Amino acid sequence: MPTILWYIHFLACFIGLAYLPFSKMLHIFVSPLSLLANAVMEKGKSEPANIATRQVMELDACTHCCTCTLNCSAAVFFEIFPNTNILPSEKIISIKALAAGKELSEKELRHIQEGIYLCTNCNRCTVVCPVGINLQDLWFNIRESLLKKGYPEFFALSPLSFYRGLMKEAGDGDNYQKPLNQTRKAIADRCELMKMPDKVLALSNIDSAFKGILNKSDQANTFSGCFSCETCTTVCPVVAGYDNPREVLGLLPHQIMNACGLGLKDLALGSNMLWDCLTCYQCQEQCPQGVCVTDILYELKNEAVQQVKEKSLQ
Repeated sequence: MPTILWYIHFLACFIGLAYLPFSKMLHIFVSPLSLLANAVMEKGKSEPANIATRQVMELDACTHCCTCTLNCSAAVFFEIFPNTNILPSEKIISIKALAAGKELSEKELRHIQEGIYLCTNCNRCTVVCPVGINLQDLWFNIRESLLKKGYPEFFALSPLSFYRGLMKEAGDGDNYQKPLNQTRKAIADRCELMKMPDKVLALSNIDSAFKGILNKSDQANTFSGCFSCETCTTVCPVVAGYDNPREVLGLLPHQIMNACGLGLKDLALGSNMLWDCLTCYQCQEQCPQGVCVTDILYELKNEAVQQVKEKSLQ
């Protein structure tokens, strides 16, 4: 009997060692390697192949302790968007599946892309990670890789793109504008009226539901006070930057207010002015009627994105 137990003991040890690389316990060995690699590798001086190797190793080094999620400044987005990939600790799991070459559906890939884009790049996750994973660089590289697949990312039109703009030279500078153009095209394709500027519109086709959406907001419901004095358009620095702003921007600020008042949803949501707006609030501050022009443009941006996003994920 003792001999049998002795063999069982040794077999169990060898089986355990053989299974170790395929289990969650692999991080016992990989975590110290991750700390050492990040200590000696300098940003900007390491070869891309070495960085890729380190990042693959970091995926196994993660202990899923959720310290990054507890300190994440973007984790609050999860209360609005039911996407677990917003949380850093859950992003790692999805990225591991992606790196392992698993077949992921378009919906799954877009959820990963959205979760990675919903990041303020505050670097908290990297600072607090107990195994030294450079999470900020990992998010950046995976985000650029997913954007090359051609799926529109609507958060690319938000201030969350600020860090990506700063890192333009570090990424693929030639393709920097491509995701933005794809996203704007996806929105414009849903707004048929903007493609027919000479069409005579029947005012009987007013979208009352669209006006109802705007009326639910304390800021956006002020569009009804506009009497087309064009003060907002006159003081707008974006409009002033073009010789022929109508050709470039589509509708001008006062015309967008008119489109809202008439319930012409396609015109209000399809104008380039929405996305070129600097949010300087000059139009809103100068409006004699107190119309919250900039806040209305914000509401229209959100509505345009929501409308296209729901249809594109169906």
